[in-house]
Amino acid sequence: MKKSIRRFILTASSLVFLSLPVANVAAQDGVVAKMGDTEFTAADLYEDMKEQYGSVTLRAKVIEKVLENNVKDPAACKKEAGEEVKKQIDELGGEEVFNQFLAYQKLGTIEQYEYQLYIRNMLKEVVTQQIDLSDEAIQNFYDKDYQPKMEAQHILVDTEDEAKAAIKRINDGEEFDAVAKEVSKDGSAKNGGLLSPFTSGQMVKEFEDAVKSLKNGEMTQEPVKSKFGFHVIKVINNGEKKPLKDSKDEVVEAYKEAKFADQQFTYGIVGELIKKSDLKIMDDSLKTAVDDLLSLADQKNKPEEDKKEETKEDKKEDSDQATSEEGQESAEETQESQAE
Repeated sequence: MKKSIRRFILTASSLVFLSLPVANVAAQDGVVAKMGDTEFTAADLYEDMKEQYGSVTLRAKVIEKVLENNVKDPAACKKEAGEEVKKQIDELGGEEVFNQFLAYQKLGTIEQYEYQLYIRNMLKEVVTQQIDLSDEAIQNFYDKDYQPKMEAQHILVDTEDEAKAAIKRINDGEEFDAVAKEVSKDGSAKNGGLLSPFTSGQMVKEFEDAVKSLKNGEMTQEPVKSKFGFHVIKVINNGEKKPLKDSKDEVVEAYKEAKFADQQFTYGIVGELIKKSDLKIMDDSLKTAVDDLLSLADQKNKPEEDKKEETKEDKKEDSDQATSEEGQESAEETQESQAE
């Protein structure tokens, strides 16, 4: 799987909550099916579907419309989504393989997946407009949260001798990619051993330590043993944290990605847009369809001091509950001791 596809799939799967369209039967009239003397009407079907999926479907429709109303060019976002899907289909080897992959990832049909990317594109645009990109915000992210991503290729084999043989072949002039495709048992073999970028803690310690110990472009000269087998590792980026002035573009991009991945921040922005949209839900059974988004908008707009006080209260409640439970356990132990 190429890195571009992996990134798109992960992003889209995180947005499934936005896009669960349900067939619209409300406009139909009369009988839609019969079983003997039993008739199934469009009205009955609609009521059942509304009960099961109504809130989810209305929520998706509201989000779609509010995003369309707040991006510069919805048609461009839709076109970009279509182009991304075509590119991924080509990279995976055709629609049949792509459909199988979507089914495995539980992302629906190609049309549904393209719709998810369309929503993602609009969401990214409106969220980006709200991100604080001041020097102070970037510096704070760099100091507290920024972790440079590491990149590497590897060959995974079962024995140390196999790993040493691979190292010798590469040192003797063969391309790392070609050897990886031939002997590696890892799924990355078809990409020449290329792994998706990763941050600290995502790989087993032995692998990460080896990557950090090498300079960019270097390869391990001794096999690296892990619970998966023996690795030969070539480092593309060892994850060294460079000064902010030398890596600002990468830091800003990582900061944007982190904010977009922050669901409370992202969905809070969607909630704010819904508040401003003058939405009115007339059907009482669907009144709560976007309540969680509106709640996140309220939370996002609270002063920091209020948020800190709420956090303190939550911690105090947790502490009081724990103390109460400990006291209950102690009383029960005393009763058991006396009974004995």
